[in-house]
Amino acid sequence: MNFYRTFLAVAGIVLLMASSAQATVISGTATSYYFNGGAGGPSSTPIKFGDGVHSVTSHWGATSLHHGYIDGFFYPEGDAPIHYSDVAFAVGVTDISQITDASIFSFSDRTPSLCDAICDPDGVGDFVVVRNVLDGYYGVLRIDKIDYRDSESEEDGFLQATWWFQTDGTGNFVSPVPEPSSYLMLGIGMLILLGYRVRDLALIKPV
Repeated sequence: MNFYRTFLAVAGIVLLMASSAQATVISGTATSYYFNGGAGGPSSTPIKFGDGVHSVTSHWGATSLHHGYIDGFFYPEGDAPIHYSDVAFAVGVTDISQITDASIFSFSDRTPSLCDAICDPDGVGDFVVVRNVLDGYYGVLRIDKIDYRDSESEEDGFLQATWWFQTDGTGNFVSPVPEPSSYLMLGIGMLILLGYRVRDLALIKPV
């Protein structure tokens, strides 16, 4: 009897968990520093983000104050370039909810010159889609601020960005709506738990 009740409870919990499992878009912020003054040429600290299992990585370079580009390659001094990601300027995007299929954008090794929120006419920094070349997972960057200084001997600066990462590997960055089958599974799970509760109460003998 105890085994039967335990089985019902576990089955109900599993169904509830399965019905509530949805693809999740996670987000955060990143800061990357840029330096161009040595024999190795321009370099930046990597912009890497993800869910702890999958991730995307890119680098950037400054072109002028409030302008820069995102690069899918890293160019270590004396070594062959490392190709982390393909990148695409998300033309016309001013909000992450507009990206429902990231694969439609034109990907290359490097974006054209981008604007941060200060130089962009709409007051929102440009959006860039970053795609991992190995597993195809997508991330999105919004260029919030580019600070850049150029002297006679060197250039330096930093980039601040907001990022989003789609954990299910698709290019849809809109919060998912549960399908009818998910509602059905949720209902079944709740009924099983309710049945377990009713049966448990029925076994209580009156004093």
